[in-house]
Amino acid sequence: MEPTLDQERAYHQAGRAVVCVTLFGAHVVKTLAMDGDSDSAVGFETYSKLPVPLACRPPSHKRGEERKPIPVEGIVDSHGVLAYAGVAARHELRSRGNVERDDYRSSGTECREQLAKMASSISLERPVEHFYEEYWDEARRLLNSSWAAVETLAEALAQHRSLNGRRVDALILGEEVS
Repeated sequence: MEPTLDQERAYHQAGRAVVCVTLFGAHVVKTLAMDGDSDSAVGFETYSKLPVPLACRPPSHKRGEERKPIPVEGIVDSHGVLAYAGVAARHELRSRGNVERDDYRSSGTECREQLAKMASSISLERPVEHFYEEYWDEARRLLNSSWAAVETLAEALAQHRSLNGRRVDALILGEEVS
């Protein structure tokens, strides 16, 4: 059965939130809303414009120890995966409903260009074409491993139209909200 536009929007935003929490940890998503069109990131807001991925965070620093630099490639790669999460969630929704899927390569041209600019700004030269397969595959892998959380979050988002970060974290991590 063909998903409605609202369902696609909810899954798009839920997919972004689930991948965000997976890559960057809890307390990163500020708000999640049904704003914008299905390709929009408008309804997804984080506390930081450039959160540092969990895998890139240095271990706790002890007095007297030298701090290690954060690997910039990891930051670009994590944001690349996050950039494809919404489109990948919609793709997976259609796939699970046995509905013809869009070709993801036609989606995200602007996203690929932004990622290439981000990489360039930190002196990491990568061609725009690089921001396709690897990030798409990783976004789908993360979504498939957490699909129940995507469904739960999409349902709540469709019902309430907007969720705060605490509620998003609780739904994804299966916790109670106090």
